[in-house]
Amino acid sequence: MNFCLAIATYNRLLELSRCLESVFGQSILPSSLLIIDDGNLPQEEQDKIENNCQLKNIIFKYYNKDQSKYRRGLAESKNLALELASEEIIFFLDDDIVLHPEFFKSIMIRWQENKNDENLIGIGGVITNNRRIGQLEKIYNVIFGLSSNLSWDINNKTFQVWNDYINKLSRGYYAHGGLLSLRKELAKKLGFSVFAGGRTSLEDVDFSWRAKQTGRYFLIEPGARADHEHAQTSRESQYLSGQKEGRNRCLIYYQDGPRTIRQNLAFTWSHLGWIAKQFLAGHIARGTGMLRGWLGR
Repeated sequence: MNFCLAIATYNRLLELSRCLESVFGQSILPSSLLIIDDGNLPQEEQDKIENNCQLKNIIFKYYNKDQSKYRRGLAESKNLALELASEEIIFFLDDDIVLHPEFFKSIMIRWQENKNDENLIGIGGVITNNRRIGQLEKIYNVIFGLSSNLSWDINNKTFQVWNDYINKLSRGYYAHGGLLSLRKELAKKLGFSVFAGGRTSLEDVDFSWRAKQTGRYFLIEPGARADHEHAQTSRESQYLSGQKEGRNRCLIYYQDGPRTIRQNLAFTWSHLGWIAKQFLAGHIARGTGMLRGWLGR
């Protein structure tokens, strides 16, 4: 099975270079590479990437988004990549991801095994430098309705649940959006929702939630490992990022129409717990932004 790799980027030359270095070192490689750029990658860097692709027999396409046609943002870039890709499987990587060896191989083996399962929409990997969730936090999550019986899920209040320390292939309804392969035609039917301009927040949560509503699911392969550098270059402020998340969380929850009073109270309780976790972790600006985004939506 051939596959395409799409990387959305925005003024992160160093991070993108590290990401691509880990890509070119894989044992199996994409048949095409799409760089969707919200900034302006220097021509010499484009030439360097193209030369490396030629050496690896990879078709390289660089797309500098026309801001008069496409807004700047991750969801917009992913939708554009779905239109441009010709392969059956498309991988999305954040530009500050560094892959471990055999990442593509581990996932493509699973695609080959499940190629006829039309309810399988995506296969994702795990981020090895994400922190473990301790016992106290697990209890906290249960109290505030932020948990699930599955290791990877979008629960009924639209909050994502994940565990990067699984030791076997897991089936669920959520996967990291920056480390994910998708069945292109199924993904195109859903598309990525655009809530706000810029680097939109929670587009992966919304995509996973809507996929779950249509009976689609994800597989998470623990052998497909990567580090997430969480680069601060070109990121929005913590306050603004939190404000978008607080607002978008409500948009995701209410997009299916009116809910019962009991459901709305449960969502409110969970949202309070989600925001409070930011303050408890010392992320004051982000927590304040989330609260403002929620109340001022």
